[in-house]
Amino acid sequence: MIDKLYQDSNLVQFYDYDNPWLESYDVISSFVNIDDSVLDIGCGTGTLASELIHRCKEIYALDISLEMLTIAKEKTSNVNWIHASASSFSFDKQFDFIFLSGHSFQTLLTENDRLKLLKNIENHLKDDGTFVFDSRNPLVKEWTTWGEKDSIRYFKHPNYGIIKAWNDWEAKGEIITYQTFYEILHSDKRWVASSQISFPKKEEIDSLLDQAGLSVKHVYGDWQLNPYTDKSDEMIFVGSKRIINLE
Repeated sequence: MIDKLYQDSNLVQFYDYDNPWLESYDVISSFVNIDDSVLDIGCGTGTLASELIHRCKEIYALDISLEMLTIAKEKTSNVNWIHASASSFSFDKQFDFIFLSGHSFQTLLTENDRLKLLKNIENHLKDDGTFVFDSRNPLVKEWTTWGEKDSIRYFKHPNYGIIKAWNDWEAKGEIITYQTFYEILHSDKRWVASSQISFPKKEEIDSLLDQAGLSVKHVYGDWQLNPYTDKSDEMIFVGSKRIINLE
């Protein structure tokens, strides 16, 4: 399914205004060192990658959306912008730090695609490298707050003025289908996109990480890096390759 929210320029134009700098970006930035090579998987419009390039040696940033990458390339030419799928990319190099932000992990709707991604991380991560990614905790059912009443928000667009945005949703198993609406305030001009994301359980993610040969050092429950509990909003996985000592 083509996700118009991320792959239709009419909707992508609203992305940065509806998704400003996130709290998670500050934490992810703290993992980056000046001599690091970095891989950003699911970079979107490149807000974080274009900032991190000032803090590290090099960044490869990939996304499946050409429309997103078009905006990203306007922010800087110093990042290696790559059009590729998170579950099938391949580079002839390894990285010190690999991350997915903004719940990009949840756009992978099948267990098979999630495993392919994690194996790709293992293949592209240096032996002493670090990975980070986040996924919402399905136990707290955050999607129940995505109805129109709870999700209404406003932002200013340079061409259209004030935009009213909101969502609605429906659930089918661990897959949530949600609609995103953008409407010019006090007009009948409206854009809408339907998207799907998954809410895999922590136990499933733990199993896939193990199958992929990745070792988890920490699971945090929020971006203040408090320990994960069943009541946490987030599941933030931080780890490395599983190194087997043959001695």
